[in-house]
Amino acid sequence: MARSWPFAGRAAQLSEIRSAARGLVVVGPPGVGKSRLVAQAVREAEGVAWVRATAAAAELPLGAFAALLPSTPPSGNPLGWAADAVRAPVLVVDDAHLLDGASAALVHHLVTRGRTRVIATLRTETPAPDAVRALWKEDLLPRMELAPLTAQESAAILERALGGSVEQSAVTRLWQASRGNVLYLRELVLSGVLTESGGMWRWRGPLAITPSLRDTIAGRIGGLTSDEREVLEYLAYGEPLGADLLSELAASAAVEQLEERQLVTVDLEGRRLQARLAHPLYGEVIRHGCGTLRARKLLRRLADAVTATGLRRREDVVRVAVWRLDSGPVAEPGLLLAACDRARMVRDLELAERLARAAADAGGGLPAAMALGTVLFYADRYRESEEVFAAAWDLEMDDYSRTTCGVYRAFNLFWGLGEVGRALELLEETEHSVSELDARQGARGTRASIEAFVGDLDKAAATLRSTMTMGPCIEPRNVRAFGTTEATILAAKGRAAQSLEVVARTGAALDRAAHALPSLRAALLDAAIQAALYLGDLDAAEHHADQGRRLDGEFGAWARAVVEFGTYRARALRLRGRVADALSAGREAAARLPSRGAWAGFCLGELAQAHALLGQVDAAEEALARAEATGLPIGPPVVVPLRQAMAWTLAARGDVAGAIATLLALVDQALPVQTPFLLHDVVRLGRPSLVASRITGEGPLVALFARHAAAGTGTELDAVSLEFERLGLILHAAEAAAQAARRHRDRGMTRAAQAARTRAWALSRRCQGARTPALLDLDVPGLTPRQREIALLAAQGLTNREIAERLVVSIRTVANTLYAVYEKTGVSDRTALADLLLG
Repeated sequence: MARSWPFAGRAAQLSEIRSAARGLVVVGPPGVGKSRLVAQAVREAEGVAWVRATAAAAELPLGAFAALLPSTPPSGNPLGWAADAVRAPVLVVDDAHLLDGASAALVHHLVTRGRTRVIATLRTETPAPDAVRALWKEDLLPRMELAPLTAQESAAILERALGGSVEQSAVTRLWQASRGNVLYLRELVLSGVLTESGGMWRWRGPLAITPSLRDTIAGRIGGLTSDEREVLEYLAYGEPLGADLLSELAASAAVEQLEERQLVTVDLEGRRLQARLAHPLYGEVIRHGCGTLRARKLLRRLADAVTATGLRRREDVVRVAVWRLDSGPVAEPGLLLAACDRARMVRDLELAERLARAAADAGGGLPAAMALGTVLFYADRYRESEEVFAAAWDLEMDDYSRTTCGVYRAFNLFWGLGEVGRALELLEETEHSVSELDARQGARGTRASIEAFVGDLDKAAATLRSTMTMGPCIEPRNVRAFGTTEATILAAKGRAAQSLEVVARTGAALDRAAHALPSLRAALLDAAIQAALYLGDLDAAEHHADQGRRLDGEFGAWARAVVEFGTYRARALRLRGRVADALSAGREAAARLPSRGAWAGFCLGELAQAHALLGQVDAAEEALARAEATGLPIGPPVVVPLRQAMAWTLAARGDVAGAIATLLALVDQALPVQTPFLLHDVVRLGRPSLVASRITGEGPLVALFARHAAAGTGTELDAVSLEFERLGLILHAAEAAAQAARRHRDRGMTRAAQAARTRAWALSRRCQGARTPALLDLDVPGLTPRQREIALLAAQGLTNREIAERLVVSIRTVANTLYAVYEKTGVSDRTALADLLLG
C-alpha cells in the first residue's frame, strides 16, 4: 500500500488554478484536499513561496510571513516593506482564515499591487479576516468552492494508493464513511479496514479509525455541554432519529445548538423530520468516549422510546432488537426472529446470524433453528447449514415449517453441496409428508426449478404443470415462485420473448409483495438477463445485471448476488467488445466466490474467457484450474461457460482445431439458450461450414449468427459486420470485417479488401486489446507520418486549402496525399475518415 497518498482527479480544478492569472481563493471544508490540490497545481511553477498560517503565528503581527521577511523591521511603512520583501512570483497562503490582521492586510496589498500571483486556501464557514474576505468580495480574485470527492474520484485514488482494484461495495462504504473527505479517506485506509484477496481489495470491517483521525474529528467537534453530548450520544447509537423523538429523549435546545454548529443535520424525509450526525465518523468518536454502562443506558432508552411509537416502520424492529441485544440479555425470541427475518431480507447476513443465534439462546426453538440454517445457506456456509437443518428435520413441525425446512435444506444440498440426487429426494419426501395443498405445491415447484437448472427442461416443465394442476394456488409466495420458474424454463429453452412476458408479469407481483424477496427477484432477473442476451439486447442485460448486483445489500453481504450478476455484467461487457472491462468485472465477481460452490464454473469460466481473448493464456488456465478445483458441476448454466472458456483458451494457445472440437462436443450438453453462442464461436474461429445449418432460434442476434455462418461473399460479411456493430457487439463486428477482408482478397478485390481490413482494424481498437484468431494478422493501416498528419487534419474537418496553409505545402500535395490515404484505408471521404481515425 502506498504510504504517500496519490493525487487523482480534480482535472478541472487544476486547470482553473493554473489558468488564474492573478491568483485564486480555494474554499472548502477541512480535509477536502485544498492544500494538496494547490500543491499539485503549482508543482512545476517557478519561484513559489508558501505561507502556512497557524493559530500560534496569528499571535504576532506578520507572524505567518516570518520566514519570508528580513529579521529587522523598517522604521517606515511596514506594509510596503513587507510587500517589497516578498519577491516570489507565486505566493501560496494556506489556511488564510488563520492569518493575523497584518498578514491578511499584506496579502490584500500584494494582490492589489499585482506583482505577485496569490493562491489562498481557507475553510468553508470559518470566519476569516476582513482583508481576506475582500479578495473575492471586491472581485480581486475569483473564489473556487472545492467540493468533497465524488465516489468515482475516491475509487480512482484508492486504486492508485493500493496498487490494485477495489471492490465496488468497499469503495461505496469508504466513500459513505468519509463523505469524500480526502484526509478521512486516507486515514480509513491506513486503519486496515481493507484486505487484498485474489487481486481485489475488499472491506473486512468493522469500521475502524486511527488515533490521529479520532483526534482530528474530536477537534472538529470541539467542546460540548452535557446536553449537547447527550444529543450526540443518542444519534451516535441510534441515527437517524425523528426530530420529535430526539427532543423527547434530550434537550431540544441542545439539538438546535448542534444544528447551528453544523454537527447535526435535520432534514425532511417524506413527512418526517429526521436528525442525523453531520458526518458518519462523528459517531465513531462519540461512541469511543462512551463507557459501557452509559452506552447500555442509552440503548435501553432508545429501544423503549421507539417501541412506544408502535414500531411503525419496517426498520424499527431491527433497530429495537439490536439495541435490546447490545444493552444486555434479551428474553424476546419473537422480536429477535422478526428482526432476523428483516435483516435477511435486506441481506445483512452477519446481523441476521447474530439475531438468529440470540433467538435460539432466548428459547426460540425450531423457528430459530430454521432461521439460522437459512442465514447460513445465504452466507455460503453450507456444511454448517446442513448440520442445522438435519438436526431440525427430525423434530415435530407443522406443514408450513416442514415445507420451509425441506425447501431450504434442498436448496442448500443442491446449490451449496452439489448433492443433486439428495436434494430431489428430499423435496419428494417433503411433498409426501405434508397434507396442506400450498405446502405440497411449494415442495413440487421447488423440484421443478432444480430440474430446470440441471438441464432437464421437459421434465421441469411437466413438474411445474403438474404443480399447477394440483389445485388452486392460494399462497402468494408460491404464485411468484412458479412464475419465476416458468420464466427460467422458457429462457433456457430459447423462448426469450415469452420468458420476458412472464418476467414482467411476475415482477409486477413481486413489486406488490410485503417483503423484498431477494431470492425470487434474483432468479427472475437471471431469466431476464438470459432472454435479453439471447435477443442481443445488451442494454437490457446490463440493466438487469446492475439491478441484481444491488440485491446484495448496502455493503455486499450476499456474495451470490455479487458473483452471479457481476459475472453477467462481465459477459455483457465481453459481448460489447469491452474485454478489459469484462476482465475487471469478472475479477470483482470471482473475489467473492466461496471456497467451494456451484457458481465457480459460471464465474471463473467468464473470467478465463476474458483472459483468453486478451491473449493472457496462463491467467486463463489458472482460472480454469481454480474452477475445476472449487466448482460443483450441477448443470449446464455452470458447466457450459467453463467448457466454452476452455475452448477459447485452446484457441489462444494456437490450437484452433482443438477449440472447435471442444465447442462442437459441448453443444450436446448445452441448453437451447446457450447453443447458438457455441455454434457461432465455431464461425468466429473460421469454420462456418461445420455449423451453418444448425444455428436456429428466435430473435435478431441468432438470425445474425446464422447469416454470419451462411455468408458466402465478402460483401455479405461486410453487411454482417455492420449489423453486429449496430447491435453493439463490436468484437464480433471486427472479426466479421477481418473475415470479409480475407474473402475479398481471395477474389482479387483489392480495394474492398483494404476497406474491410481498415474497418476491422478500427473496430478492433475499440476492443481493449482483444486478440482473437480472426484478428491476429490485422495490422494498423500503413500510413506514413505525413499521410497520417494530413489524414487527421482532414478527419477534423479542415479543407485542403486550410491543411496546405497549416503545413506549408501545396493544395495539390494535400489532394494527392489524401488520395493515397483513401487507397490505403479503403474509405472514400472525410466523414468515413473521421469515423476511422477519430472513433
